[in-house]
Amino acid sequence: MDKTRFLLYMLAGIFTFQAALFAAGLYFCARSGGLKACPDIRETYSQTFTVMISTTLALLTGSKVKE
Repeated sequence: MDKTRFLLYMLAGIFTFQAALFAAGLYFCARSGGLKACPDIRETYSQTFTVMISTTLALLTGSKVKE
């Protein structure tokens, strides 16, 4: 498998996992009392995946620059 294709699949996997985890988090927070139970869900969500997405995009663009 080509490295670029692999990194694109990884990026798609990250976005899919991110959406599923966020939906599950929202569901459980809504059942537990809404934003009073989980006031920092947006910030936690953002911090969790910023590094994963940034690293994958950096690898993807770095592999394109070499070509």
